[in-house]
Amino acid sequence: MLSVTRLLLVASLLHLRVRGAETNHPLLLESDANSTYNDGIHLAIGPACGNLTGNASDINAGIPALYNFRTIVAFGDSYTDGGRHDGGPLAPPVVIPPDALAGGRSTNGKVWIENVADDYDMLFKDYAIAGAVSDLALWPSNPRPYDFLGEMTTFLSQNNTLDPATTLYVIFFGINDYIASQTDGDHLPQAAQVILDQVQRLSASPTNARYFLVADDYGRGVTTPDGEAFKNQIFSGLASSRQANASDFGFAYVNFDRIWNAVLNGPPGYQAFGYNNTGACLIGSGNSTVGMCDDPAHYFYWIPGHPSKQGHRIMADYTEEVVHWCKV
Repeated sequence: MLSVTRLLLVASLLHLRVRGAETNHPLLLESDANSTYNDGIHLAIGPACGNLTGNASDINAGIPALYNFRTIVAFGDSYTDGGRHDGGPLAPPVVIPPDALAGGRSTNGKVWIENVADDYDMLFKDYAIAGAVSDLALWPSNPRPYDFLGEMTTFLSQNNTLDPATTLYVIFFGINDYIASQTDGDHLPQAAQVILDQVQRLSASPTNARYFLVADDYGRGVTTPDGEAFKNQIFSGLASSRQANASDFGFAYVNFDRIWNAVLNGPPGYQAFGYNNTGACLIGSGNSTVGMCDDPAHYFYWIPGHPSKQGHRIMADYTEEVVHWCKV
């Protein structure tokens, strides 16, 4: 039986399909800011769909409809960390004061890709760890001893036997790499290559992965030449793999920077998304609910630099729209 959330999603996509046909425009939502869905927080922009030969942009190159997948395997940092790092079942996404982290997540509810998995009734195997970078050897200043390579070691050591045709591999790194690059120098080209190398590693035996979803939000509203080169290097590498082996390699690229730019820098600005504040609900209290704001649903961030559960929900919505609308 379909969940209420998934029924709402299907209804939304049907409405949007009609709207897209009418306007011939990459999905622009006209959500009601007073809606009870997601506390009125909604997308005020749609994807900016690109192509394989351009710069990094929202794209779906060979990913089938999400309802075809049975499993999501995720690697990343705190934005993707569901509170458990070995692919096992996650704790309930509930804040139990004074602990501000919902079941160990760096937010007050589900993380973005957890929402996607739930929308489509997929098994969610999460290996992401808060603070992780691509490769610790590149970033001696990184405050936490976690990286993509370590997450891969955990995953591969389990000898998982997942069906490549129904498993989507999700990779979301760059925020902590970009932060570390401000101290350690521009090793972002090497970081991008690490990510591409791990994609190839997953594509090879014994995993034989076929489908990848790669997301980026390195600067969270800040754009730099080094950061853009990092994105473009990853995107170009994925595009080359797709062009060389289209029958066995599909990828989607999700550019979350569009949400951050639209909210923090405008246009259209944070109010268009239903937010009242671009700051964090919890400031100066560590990971404690002590002193929290009165209206967390309408703050962009839950703890500094980390979106609230409502923000994660619209990240999931954006991801689903990219996969649906940005096919090449």
